[in-house]
Amino acid sequence: MQTFNYQNYDIKYIKTGKGKPAVFIHNGGTSHVIWDSVIDELSDKYTCYSLDLLGYGSSYKPKSEMPIELHLDILSAFIEEHQLKDVTLVGNCMGSALSLAYTQQNPKNVHTLILFNPLTYHTFEKGNLGSFLKMRKVAPGLSKTIYKGLGKMKLNNLISEQSLRMQFGPIGRAQHLEKTEDLCACFTGEGQMNSLLLTLDDLVNYDQFDKINTAGNFPPICTIWGDDNLILSSKAGRKLNKTLQPQREEWLKGGGHLVMMELPAASANIIQDFIEQNS
Repeated sequence: MQTFNYQNYDIKYIKTGKGKPAVFIHNGGTSHVIWDSVIDELSDKYTCYSLDLLGYGSSYKPKSEMPIELHLDILSAFIEEHQLKDVTLVGNCMGSALSLAYTQQNPKNVHTLILFNPLTYHTFEKGNLGSFLKMRKVAPGLSKTIYKGLGKMKLNNLISEQSLRMQFGPIGRAQHLEKTEDLCACFTGEGQMNSLLLTLDDLVNYDQFDKINTAGNFPPICTIWGDDNLILSSKAGRKLNKTLQPQREEWLKGGGHLVMMELPAASANIIQDFIEQNS
């Protein structure tokens, strides 16, 4: 992996392929590995950059707060450092939110947005883990104390697999994708649990994406949902689409929160088709 340094934070990433640039941004709790199979399908047509966000994968893991503004600053600096122009942003969950945030500030530099399972306050609140968000809103001091204690935990393989199994739909569970070694390493790695909890603690600030304005010079949007997503509510996603006004929306039956791993060929085909349609 290559390294991009931002204010003494080492951000790891992989660059592969040739062609127009596309930046792939994972969800909280995982790493660039969720995009590996999709990028294998696309790297002969695009220059693909897949990042490990701050706190995740092989990137530096802070012990204190990681607000979305910090992630956005890093993404903006990365794109500027690599002189990426007319870039396609492909995100999942938190990565989709970051893609939207970057585009708000730099609409003319984004060619297309491919948003898998966009994370907002509402889509998370209506998912199976919504109680964490409600606790954070009602008792922020208590949630911080609980998160601080849990953040010191290091999960073993068995617990990691069970946590990951929830992120897949019927297709992924049938393939036992929760046993993917590189994916399990995201959960068993030192400091990764703390990073995930820091992200959860910041989710109250993701309500901005429930009311985002994509009118005017906003670039074309394609949303892709795993229709059997347990982490974020695809029903809430349908409501969100009324705000996002995507030019294309896909609902992949049998896929969950990591639908790009469950249906990589279908995901890659949608990405390529949407980019080409808007070229």
